[in-house]
Amino acid sequence: KHGRGGQSAQRFERLIEEAAHNFFKKSAERACSYWLPQLENLEGIIVGGPGATKDYVVKNDYFHHEIKKLIREPHFDVGYSNESGLRELLQRAGGLMDQIELEAERNLVDQFLSEVMQPHPKATYGEAMIRSALNQGAVHTLLLSEALRKRRVGWSCKPCGHEWEATQTSLSDIPNCPSCDSEDIRDDPDRSMDLMDELTMLAGHTSAKVSLISVDTEEGATLNDAFGGIAALLRYAWS
Repeated sequence: KHGRGGQSAQRFERLIEEAAHNFFKKSAERACSYWLPQLENLEGIIVGGPGATKDYVVKNDYFHHEIKKLIREPHFDVGYSNESGLRELLQRAGGLMDQIELEAERNLVDQFLSEVMQPHPKATYGEAMIRSALNQGAVHTLLLSEALRKRRVGWSCKPCGHEWEATQTSLSDIPNCPSCDSEDIRDDPDRSMDLMDELTMLAGHTSAKVSLISVDTEEGATLNDAFGGIAALLRYAWS
């Protein structure tokens, strides 16, 4: 009688293990089916959950190998596996998310620096070149420094009526009319906006990606100081 009871307990334990395995497998497959089509846009995957379950699932290869390479450590303990747990995970993982974001920014700038040195680079920099590349649909990813503080201003000349647009680096940076050289000009608020917003809008016209680059890293500082805070990775070599 004791033996039969022990066998029943072992069988019950196996059933629990099998059910857990199937649940982990199904959950990981569903997650991978969502992530894999977006693989090139993923910068990292953060894992959290109650107890040791999260570590077991990651360790035992339930995830697709391409997804597993993106899983970051540490894994975070959270008290729930529902929406409350997700909010708790976001709070606990704030520092890691900042680290992932900075890594992605560094990689983008490094990619730009490497590409711009090639004989036929798929990269460019400087506002005029960037603007031209955007208008021709050549930009894949636009890199903008968070320190960029310029405005794109629409100007009009009172004496001759000439209208034009120019980038303003400071409020005191007021040009003469390029047509008649008059100083009697005014800015048009309806045709003016932050340069960052304007370039982002232009990027959207051709589905170019936009990445804001912090100056908190050496690479980000280089983008701002050496390249004026504006650069781009291109879809093809362009000049």
